[in-house]
Amino acid sequence: MPEIEVVVSQDGTVTVEVKGAAGASCLDLTRAIEEALGEVESRSCKVEFFESAEAGEQLRQREV
Repeated sequence: MPEIEVVVSQDGTVTVEVKGAAGASCLDLTRAIEEALGEVESRSCKVEFFESAEAGEQLRQREV
Protein backbone atom coordinates (compact mmCIF):
# COMPACT_ATOMS: atom_id res chain seq x y z
CA MET A 1 0.00 0.00 0.00
CA PRO A 2 1.45 3.40 -0.96
CA GLU A 3 2.40 5.91 1.73
CA ILE A 4 2.52 9.68 1.39
CA GLU A 5 5.03 11.52 3.57
CA VAL A 6 4.57 15.28 3.96
CA VAL A 7 7.37 17.29 5.59
CA VAL A 8 7.05 20.99 6.43
CA SER A 9 10.41 22.63 7.10
CA GLN A 10 10.98 25.61 9.40
CA ASP A 11 11.02 28.00 6.43
CA GLY A 12 7.60 26.73 5.30
CA THR A 13 8.85 24.63 2.41
CA VAL A 14 6.72 21.53 1.96
CA THR A 15 8.08 18.27 0.59
CA VAL A 16 5.71 15.49 -0.46
CA GLU A 17 7.12 12.01 -1.07
CA VAL A 18 5.27 8.90 -2.19
CA LYS A 19 6.57 5.51 -1.12
CA GLY A 20 5.37 2.20 -2.51
CA ALA A 21 3.84 3.40 -5.77
CA ALA A 22 5.19 2.64 -9.25
CA GLY A 23 4.76 4.66 -12.39
CA ALA A 24 2.79 7.88 -12.62
CA SER A 25 0.28 6.76 -9.98
CA CYS A 26 2.21 8.90 -7.49
CA LEU A 27 1.03 12.00 -9.36
CA ASP A 28 -2.58 10.94 -8.87
CA LEU A 29 -1.96 10.24 -5.19
CA THR A 30 -0.51 13.70 -4.53
CA ARG A 31 -2.78 15.78 -6.77
CA ALA A 32 -5.18 16.89 -4.01
CA ILE A 33 -2.31 17.78 -1.67
CA GLU A 34 -0.57 19.81 -4.39
CA GLU A 35 -3.78 21.65 -5.26
CA ALA A 36 -4.40 22.49 -1.61
CA LEU A 37 -0.85 23.76 -1.07
CA GLY A 38 -0.66 25.87 -4.23
CA GLU A 39 1.98 26.09 -6.93
CA VAL A 40 4.47 23.25 -7.28
CA GLU A 41 7.94 24.81 -7.46
CA SER A 42 9.74 21.66 -8.48
CA ARG A 43 9.19 17.95 -8.93
CA SER A 44 11.71 15.15 -8.93
CA CYS A 45 10.87 11.59 -9.80
CA LYS A 46 12.35 8.55 -8.12
CA VAL A 47 13.37 5.38 -9.95
CA GLU A 48 9.98 3.82 -9.17
CA PHE A 49 8.29 6.45 -11.34
CA PHE A 50 10.07 5.15 -14.42
CA GLU A 51 9.08 1.53 -13.79
CA SER A 52 6.01 2.11 -15.96
CA ALA A 53 6.49 2.42 -19.72
CA GLU A 54 3.60 4.90 -19.82
CA ALA A 55 4.97 7.14 -17.05
CA GLY A 56 6.99 9.44 -19.28
CA GLU A 57 4.10 10.03 -21.65
CA GLN A 58 1.68 10.63 -18.78
CA LEU A 59 4.01 13.20 -17.22
CA ARG A 60 4.36 15.06 -20.53
CA GLN A 61 0.58 15.15 -20.99
CA ARG A 62 0.03 16.53 -17.48
CA GLU A 63 2.57 19.32 -17.95
CA VAL A 64 0.97 20.63 -21.16
